Amino acid sequence: MALTPDEKAARARNRMLDTSRQYTLGTYSRKFVAPIFQKMIRAEWAAQPTGSVISIVDGKIEIVFRRRGQCVCVTCGKVQAWSGGLGGMHTGHFLGSRRLSILYDEDNVAPQCSHCNRFSNGSPQAFRMWMVHVRGYEIIERLRKLKDSSVTMTREELVDKRIEYAARLKQAQNIMRMS
Repeated sequence: MALTPDEKAARARNRMLDTSRQYTLGTYSRKFVAPIFQKMIRAEWAAQPTGSVISIVDGKIEIVFRRRGQCVCVTCGKVQAWSGGLGGMHTGHFLGSRRLSILYDEDNVAPQCSHCNRFSNGSPQAFRMWMVHVRGYEIIERLRKLKDSSVTMTREELVDKRIEYAARLKQAQNIMRMS
């Protein structure tokens, strides 16, 4: 007898919960939730219609053209495919921290090329300029306050985040495939 979609989803969630019990919460977050979150962020940016994006290029605010399926590094303006791997596009964090209070906050992340994210330590001055121009001081202050707070997530919450992010990633990938 075939399972309903709800029954399949419940079984998949239970399997993920079983997997999560093999790890500490921090390890599960780092190994399973964070990578899907980062991939989802890049995919959602890349799924946007072809057009222009605000970026910082040589220390100045510039408008950079990109096609659907591509991301623009917010701190240098480099345009690359959204899923380029280690040498390609990354998801950079404005406020770097492993604290759960800001780790999965979508206002704290944006696409960055591997050079800016890894080799230039996130290009903090350019990232701050971009944040001020695009997201505003209110968001920056909210993130700073959140960074100093402590948030604890349960296994169930982490598994639910993983499921949500995977669904959003799939939706963004479908949008890119259709165009």
